[in-house]
Amino acid sequence: MKRASFYLLAAAFAGSVLASCSHDNKFIGSWTASAPTDLTAEIPAATSAHALMSVDFMSGPDAANTGDFYMSWLVDCNQPVTLPDSLPALQEPYEVSVAATAGVAGTWTRHDDDEIFLAFDMNTLEVDVDPQGVTYSENVLTGAQQPAIDSLTDRTARIWERQLSTYFRGALQRYSKLDDFKVESDGTVLRFEVKDVAGRDRDMTFRRVLNAD
Repeated sequence: MKRASFYLLAAAFAGSVLASCSHDNKFIGSWTASAPTDLTAEIPAATSAHALMSVDFMSGPDAANTGDFYMSWLVDCNQPVTLPDSLPALQEPYEVSVAATAGVAGTWTRHDDDEIFLAFDMNTLEVDVDPQGVTYSENVLTGAQQPAIDSLTDRTARIWERQLSTYFRGALQRYSKLDDFKVESDGTVLRFEVKDVAGRDRDMTFRRVLNAD
């Protein structure tokens, strides 16, 4: 009788563990932030800078406690421009707008029910500024100036790749611990806290990216 009771308790415990693991894995999948993050204060060269973050959590061999992830951003920045000598002086100031992408891979580990630790593989960090995504305010462009603008565009793209790479290498450490980590609204909303540049808690909300298939 005692042995039967023991087996019943063991089966109940195993069932509760499986249910817990199933619940815990609700965050596996692709997520995109509900709003861009304002980076203006953290990138001195920019008059404005915003980044829309996405993250893809993948299951690993130990599905309940660890796995891989890929984190990416769509970045939009504006910067005041100083004209080179090859361009005539303009009466009005203007800005350059830069569109960039960034991404990094790593491993997630569950610490407890509401804490996830992220280990970033910095060798996978990639930042790309496409010269096609570098645009200038309309008062700059004329046909005669276009060759000089093309040269300035390539140089601007390279400079911003370096600036954004420096930013992400410093900022990623703030995402190494995701606090108050939870999935809500029938598995469609992900929330967690990270630290901002001043060390304060920043709430982040993500929406699940539904599989079109």
